[in-house]
Amino acid sequence: MPTPPNLLSIGALSRATGVPADTLRTWERRYGFPAPERTESGHRRYSLPTLERLRLVVRALERGHRPGTVLTAAPEHLLSLLDVGPAPASNASAEPKMVPPAIEAWLGHVERYEGRALDRELRTAYAELGGHAFLEERVGPFIVAIGERWAAGAISVAHEHFASERIRELLAELWRPLSDAATGPAFVCAAPPGELHVLGLHMVALTVALSNGRVVFLGASTPVREVGAAVEAHSAQAVILSASASCLGPVLKEHLSELRSAVPEGVPVVVGGAGVQDLFADAGSQGLVVMHRFSALRAWLRQ
Repeated sequence: MPTPPNLLSIGALSRATGVPADTLRTWERRYGFPAPERTESGHRRYSLPTLERLRLVVRALERGHRPGTVLTAAPEHLLSLLDVGPAPASNASAEPKMVPPAIEAWLGHVERYEGRALDRELRTAYAELGGHAFLEERVGPFIVAIGERWAAGAISVAHEHFASERIRELLAELWRPLSDAATGPAFVCAAPPGELHVLGLHMVALTVALSNGRVVFLGASTPVREVGAAVEAHSAQAVILSASASCLGPVLKEHLSELRSAVPEGVPVVVGGAGVQDLFADAGSQGLVVMHRFSALRAWLRQ
């Protein structure tokens, strides 16, 4: 039965607010909001007022308010919180920064959709620099430069997708045979629920494989319970999550808290990426290991 035009499915509500569907279900169970109507077949349906209130909730969470406070607050109270709350940190200038000549050349290949030339130069850099330096000195800055060019309007989203797919395919081609031949412990590599960006996760996988680790790659938007099950099935030494800047901080914290409970005691949960910047000052007390650089992850893997 089609959804009535004034009601939203949980998928539509998730897309309209940026909150993963798993998180919406958790909030409903824990806080009673967002409370859905139910179809005859039991599917959740949400009203437009619920959508508007949830958008206020997301804005309040972004300003640092706690889920337990905002998810139970009336819309009027949410508006007052937003009126007096601290403004979100402004983004840096959208002007693209200067980049090294090698990366500038790669950006030129992206602008002209020169896939073969880009692949050739990426592989050459990997062979000349070695895997770890390739990630830190070339791939990481290249991805940042692509994002800055896109934000400044210098390249289109099609260019960004073109480059991302080329890099993703190469990284997967590099780490998989290394992982298959590895004799070290297994590491579960995943993106948290709602996280669809996996370039950082493929960089993690290559770092693990270069350190003789076996990669259990679960990919984008992995439910917490599936991560826990994979750890047990493979007797993994740790879980490593990658969270991009698109992750909503409070939502990410909630997923990590659930994951910490789902993973067997003594198995570390490592998290890194732009989405964790300045979010986990108390990470150690929560049983989390936060990594802001691949060099730190490499050192940790060697312990």
